[in-house]
Amino acid sequence: MREPKIYEMTGGYGFRLDIGIDPVSGKRKQKRFGPFRTKTETRRMLAQKVLEIESGTFVNPQNIKLKDFLLQWLEHKRKHVAAGTFAHYKPYVMNHLIPNLGNMKIDQLKPSHIQEMYDSYIEEEILSNQSIVHMHRILNNAFNKAIEWELAIKNPCSVIKPPKPERIQMKVWDEMDVSFFLDFTKEKRFFVAYLIALTTGMRKGEILGLRWQDCDFINSYLSLRQAVTKKKGGGYELGPLKTEHAYRNISLDEHVIELLKNYKHEQMKYKMKNRITYKDQDLIITNSTGSFILPRNLDREWLKDLDESMLKTIRFHDMRHTHATLLLKQGVHPKVVQERLGHYSVTVTLDMYSHVLPNIQQAAAKQFGETIFGKNSIKKAAQNWHE
Repeated sequence: MREPKIYEMTGGYGFRLDIGIDPVSGKRKQKRFGPFRTKTETRRMLAQKVLEIESGTFVNPQNIKLKDFLLQWLEHKRKHVAAGTFAHYKPYVMNHLIPNLGNMKIDQLKPSHIQEMYDSYIEEEILSNQSIVHMHRILNNAFNKAIEWELAIKNPCSVIKPPKPERIQMKVWDEMDVSFFLDFTKEKRFFVAYLIALTTGMRKGEILGLRWQDCDFINSYLSLRQAVTKKKGGGYELGPLKTEHAYRNISLDEHVIELLKNYKHEQMKYKMKNRITYKDQDLIITNSTGSFILPRNLDREWLKDLDESMLKTIRFHDMRHTHATLLLKQGVHPKVVQERLGHYSVTVTLDMYSHVLPNIQQAAAKQFGETIFGKNSIKKAAQNWHE
């Protein structure tokens, strides 16, 4: 093996190594490693790779993308596991792992990339904790096979655990609280944001990304197509929704439609008055120049309005939970609630709002009994038994 040299490269330092002979051309094959931030780290990685090559444990991933490997792995599983097991694997791979991580090369996927996806899924309520555990086991299984097939050296799943944050205690308002708060804030700057949150269960970023073109006044629904999201380099931007299920239509009642029409009329008057400085982006919730509102600015006003209302303290996100909880208590089918919230599956909804279900069960049993037997049937039966 040639004596490897460490050299400077964009982002730090790197080195090249002979990794063997090409069986077709007979020429030496070389691979570049790096960049590494420091020379010390570079020397350590150089020594490690030399040892792997000399011991025969080095694997060259050959620039395989994770999505190509996962599709190959899925096909392998289809032939070697039960149909039910394969049906369990496939949605996680096709709907989550490939869209989020698939374009990365298999040798570049780090534990931090996987952890970031898990944390995002927890924060956005895309999957339940238990579903994330299932997805983690599937990815771990796939990487073990990649090592067996000599496509990877390490399994990035082996050093992390699926995120299991302590669930924040969910606080919700009742119907009277909701009515009072909407009446109390009807003249406040962000009344419409509160109105949409409480009557649709939309996420904060989704509300801030709403446009008037997404509001169908004739058919009474909102169509979710974009959101205010965090940029990778910091800050915020208007961008696509995170998952396929987040793209949805949410029906509105006539009172909300009327309030939105009134708000649009007032906004149009403001646009005309400030047409020189106002840059219209068709957004429903805007700052004074027509741009989107930063989430932290909405939070600041929300906390101030909440404090003035003297209602029970809840988070802005808890208005979403309030909407879902009230719907379930009113007997709305969990599948409908799932569709309004944009959850991946009804399982996520049932897991998240399981605390509401016992009361619904009791109410359902009572209603069923009264329908079949009548309200006074037990008393009448008891009287008949003693006659």
